[in-house]
Order: sequence, then C-alpha cells, then structure tokens
Amino acid sequence: MRVPEIQTFLLESRLLRGNPAGDPHVRRLPVYLPPGYDRDRGDPYPTVYLLAGWGSRGARYLNDEGAFAMSLPDRWDRMIGAGEAPPFLAVFPDGTTRLGSSQYINSAATGPYMDYLCDEIVPFVDRNFHTHGHRSHRGVLGHSSGGFGALAAGMMRPDVFGYVCSSAGDCWYENLYRRPIPMMVDVIQREGGVVPLLEKFLTHAHPLGNFSPQVVETVMNLGMCACFAPNLEVPLLRGDLYFDLETGDMVPQIWEKFLAWDPIHMVDRHVKNLRTLEWIHLEAGRQDEYGLQLGHRQLARRLRRIGVECLVEEYPGRHGGHHYRFGHRVRRMLERMGSAV
Repeated sequence: MRVPEIQTFLLESRLLRGNPAGDPHVRRLPVYLPPGYDRDRGDPYPTVYLLAGWGSRGARYLNDEGAFAMSLPDRWDRMIGAGEAPPFLAVFPDGTTRLGSSQYINSAATGPYMDYLCDEIVPFVDRNFHTHGHRSHRGVLGHSSGGFGALAAGMMRPDVFGYVCSSAGDCWYENLYRRPIPMMVDVIQREGGVVPLLEKFLTHAHPLGNFSPQVVETVMNLGMCACFAPNLEVPLLRGDLYFDLETGDMVPQIWEKFLAWDPIHMVDRHVKNLRTLEWIHLEAGRQDEYGLQLGHRQLARRLRRIGVECLVEEYPGRHGGHHYRFGHRVRRMLERMGSAV
C-alpha cells in the first residue's frame, strides 16, 4: 500500500483577479496522480475533474474518511491496482465564493468561474501533466452544486469536456428553490433581514458547525441570487431575491432568471452542444431530501426528447454519504472513454 500521490499547486488566476466579490484569485489546485505515473509513457492519461458542492472546495474530496470508509485517493489506488480501472488523473478545482459557491458559472456578481475552470485550470493541467489534452479523454463530475456545474460545463463547454456525470446535481428549481421559501422568510425575519443574517453568518469562525440547518440552507439559497440574478447594487448579497420577503410570493422577472439556469430548462437552449457529448451519467439517492432524483428523471426525459441518451442510476441513500460512489462513477466514465486497463 502506498500513500496516494497528490500534487498541490497555487494557481494564480488572471480571470478571477479583481472579481466583484473580492474573493481570492490565487487558489490551491490539488491533482491526484495514479500509481506508477510516468510522463514518458506512450499512452497519455485520461483526466477527470471533480467539482465540490456548496461550501466545499475540491480538496475536500481528499479528506480521510475515518475508521469506516476509505478516502477517494486510497479507493482509486486500490481500484487501479486491482485492474478495475485504468490509471487516470483527477483534478480538484476550488469554485467557492464568499457566499459558498460560484455554481461554476460566469456571473457579474461573483466572477467568471466557468472560464476559470475551462480556460485556466484545464490548460494548466494539460501543460504540466501527461494528459491527452482533448475532450475525448476528459470528463467532469460533481455532487450537488458541483453536479450542476458538471451539467452546465457539458452544455456550455463541450469543446472542453466530452463526458459528464452529475451526482444529485441541482435541478428542478420549481421544487429546489420554491420549497424552502416559508422557512427562509422565517429565518430572515428572525435575524432582522438579509444583511444582518449574512453578516452574522460570515463573521462567525465556523458557521457550518454552529448555525441551524435552517439558517445554513437559507444562506445557501440566498447565495444563488448572486449566481443566477446578479445585481451589484444589492448590499452584501449582490443579487436579487426571487421571492417577496413579506409574503413569499415569487418575483416573476427574477424567478425567470433562476429558471433559465435550471438544467431541465437549459436543455432546449443547448441542443447542439448536448448532441456532441460522448456520455451523460445522472446519479442520485432514492431518498434525496431535495428531490434531486426526481429532477434527474425529468432531465433525462428532456434529454431523450432531443435524442440525447443518458445513463440514470439511483441507489439507496440521501443527499449525503455518497463518496463511496465515486469509484463507480469514475470507472463508468473511463469505460466510456475507452481507456485501457
């Protein structure tokens, strides 16, 4: 057994420098190297990009999982050593913002994170490692917000990624963002407004461990406003609210901006790009508390209507506790790439 090899770089981003949110433009970029990595071997390596969910950096996927589970790098080392998958590289981008996540898209309020991923991180990896350097051997997968990011990257940048896997990726916004409105109105009113709530949350040393799940989900959904409905004139939030703070009614012109970023609604705008993808894989737990398994079913139906096939898998489980599935997800993706074991 070896200690998995992770090379971590400090990548200075020209695109994120001076972003409106004031978030760092120099970020860590970990890269997993397989056992026996050889930059001089004849066959270059396939590459997989893992996008983390809200509030998490890609490096979180490298964490030790404790006594009862293996870390992803250890799991992958064992998988490759057993001949269950070919050697591959895995890249762990950081798409976080002050309010949790960029959703890996370009936004006037947060910065050009889709461009950062596709036009800075990917070329950096291809320059520094023995990769194929082509979409035919490059995939993107992620969970939750990262799953949305993977779907968005596939739809908008199929020139970069030929293979997409969404693990409980954000979709079906009619449920995902409308369902919690009564709770959000209550939380925001109790805290005295959006700005006091965000200030209290953002100035705490460890907010995720010290605020209620209701507060955390409220902050998470508020952060989506900066991604999908950016407005630099709105203090701290830098985005427009999609519902009325007193009544909970939807604000139609803002809600339409949100729906435009629902992968289910995005399909019809990106038909040509979607038809160029080599593979789409949708996975979610059958008991996902956000109903994302149902969102995936709707997305799959919409994809098939335009002649795009996808693999849909569901497993016993909720939104979390899914890391053990990454071995399966990567293996299926590499099989479709045709990479030899």
